[in-house]
Amino acid sequence: MKQDIEALKQAFRAGRHTEAIAECEALCVQEPAHFEVKRLCAMMHALVGNYARSLELLQQVRKQSPEDADVLFNIGTCQRELRDFKGAADSFKTYTEKFSGHADGWASLAESKFHLNEFKEGVALADRAIKLDSRSVPAWTVRGNCQKSMRLFNDALASFTQAIQLAPDVAELRIHRGDTCDIVGDLKQAAADYTAALALTPNDSQTLEKATHCLLQLGRGKEGIRLCREILKLHPDNLTAKLGAEWLLSKLVPVWHLSMMNEEDRNRPYYEGLKSVVTPDKVVFEIGTGSGLLAMMAAKLGAQKVFTCEAVSVVADTASKIIERNNFQDRIKVLAKPSYAVQLQKDLPERADILVHEIFSSELLGEHVLPAIEDAKARLLKPGGEILPSSASIMIALVGGDELGKELHVGEAFGFDLRLFNAIHPKKRPIHREDLPRVLLTDDTEAFRFDFCKASTFPAEKKRLELTAVQSGLCYGVIQWIRFELGAGIVFENHPAKRRPVANWQHTIYCFDEPLHLEEGSVVTVNAMHDRSRPWFDLAIDGQGAKP
Repeated sequence: MKQDIEALKQAFRAGRHTEAIAECEALCVQEPAHFEVKRLCAMMHALVGNYARSLELLQQVRKQSPEDADVLFNIGTCQRELRDFKGAADSFKTYTEKFSGHADGWASLAESKFHLNEFKEGVALADRAIKLDSRSVPAWTVRGNCQKSMRLFNDALASFTQAIQLAPDVAELRIHRGDTCDIVGDLKQAAADYTAALALTPNDSQTLEKATHCLLQLGRGKEGIRLCREILKLHPDNLTAKLGAEWLLSKLVPVWHLSMMNEEDRNRPYYEGLKSVVTPDKVVFEIGTGSGLLAMMAAKLGAQKVFTCEAVSVVADTASKIIERNNFQDRIKVLAKPSYAVQLQKDLPERADILVHEIFSSELLGEHVLPAIEDAKARLLKPGGEILPSSASIMIALVGGDELGKELHVGEAFGFDLRLFNAIHPKKRPIHREDLPRVLLTDDTEAFRFDFCKASTFPAEKKRLELTAVQSGLCYGVIQWIRFELGAGIVFENHPAKRRPVANWQHTIYCFDEPLHLEEGSVVTVNAMHDRSRPWFDLAIDGQGAKP
């Protein structure tokens, strides 16, 4: 029999698990009273995750040998794996009563109490295990988990740190500490722990997701992309890594970049504006490198030196490569930082002669253009220096059109009145479809103007605007677009009346609660406001005046 048992052990170690277990089960039938055969069979079942059968065999063995410590401990382990935490706690309690000097028994009992949400008792039991064996990793781990559940986060961090010092190559410990750091706002340490865990278990999709979120919040999205791509080298089919890299890129490099580069109606005014001010003795400073296009325009037009800054490191790196590919690396320096972090002498040898910027959103203000220009003009531009664009305006008109209206408002559909749904639909809507005609019911109105050359600060504003209908129609709200000047007679405007083959900056519509029926000459009063980063337009309470 001893020879048969050794042969089974060798077969199992060689990876022939199914064969070894089947032969061992057969031996159990032949020798039902044989203690070692049942014990071996239980162990093999447990090692392949068949805890129910292992528990059944162990309970049979215990009847034959009730004082066997390993059997009792393994019974509790199988119950825990089967999520019978009450049963596991009872087994480990019996174990600790019989073998009170074994730290593993107290640590396992503490873990059972943790799963039963008896956290305070779990900490006390873990402490008892640690007193017996200060190097017990399971005890420090369950201690930390109980403390975290009790919201004793600093204590939990200390426990997890101790466990990691004892077992630095256990990924689960790094994840436990990373989760706790994330809760308390220590994203730097959380990211470090998640990254360390992934080095040990690179195919752990859940931890990869946590790591990418932390890195993005820390402004280290480029590291997150690299992490995803490194994992894909090892595991090409890891969907979380594929989607994670794409998600990070979408956050760091919005899809409008390509349409911006391809929009000739935008590029031409910028080129002409630069051409009107760039001379060989001029130093140009640009806010928002993007692809490096405007910086290369300035260099091509003969600027002495161009300094351009970009807050997103992956974009800055790519722009540097594009600039080098186009042989402008000696004339253009890319600063991988936001403009407010650019320092004179360290990054910029002296104040620039020309400030160029293109950090406009579709609403003009959404990319914090006003604070950036205020700062750059005060610190980084020579007094009286040129600014391109020199001014920018938020333009509006009342808008209608049957086709556009179907994107903005619902009345009846299939004979049913659906109008109540309008109340929960966002009032502010970007319109991406260039095929929808925008019927302008009033003349163009400049709602807000920002003169970057003449003014140094741009406070928030509120005003009321009266718009007069120039034709009759159903009005759905206010349409908003942008206009800016880059020199005498050089203007960019994404006017709604002009359909564009490539459109970067979109039109935004601020819908009224209900469409207004306008007659030619009707006067509509609109509230207009901005808080320096967002504009807003809505119908004044006394919004539609009488026909003159």
